[in-house]
Amino acid sequence: MIKKLFAFFFDRSLLIFLIIGGLNTIVSMVGSQLLLSSLGYWGSTALMFTLCSILSFIFNRKYSFQSTAPLLGSAVRFAIVIAVCYLVSFGISDLLVPWAVGAFAWPIPDEWVTRIAMLVAQVIFTGMNYIGQRLWAFKS
Repeated sequence: MIKKLFAFFFDRSLLIFLIIGGLNTIVSMVGSQLLLSSLGYWGSTALMFTLCSILSFIFNRKYSFQSTAPLLGSAVRFAIVIAVCYLVSFGISDLLVPWAVGAFAWPIPDEWVTRIAMLVAQVIFTGMNYIGQRLWAFKS
């Protein structure tokens, strides 16, 4: 059972998904930095997140999951997966990381606690997002 579960999730689609996600991350970071002075923090990151999510949808639909599901339905499911993964992963991380730092009395500055929480959230987001896209967003 574990072998089948492992084989189901750790296949070609995961590798392609991670490559697309890595490229999207680079594009988003560079674009946000370039637009920061004209659009501000929220404007630049929101614009780049939206653009990269569109690219992610197109490339993951075609290359990662080779989906033949109806376009509109999979687009709506994809948007729901992105929103839920974002809220859950960043919500959990925002609670868990500061709690862990306090519980273990690690001498970490608050700014770094936030940075660590963002990194942990991104890892949680990526895992949840892959599962959501694979099992629901792009299902025929």
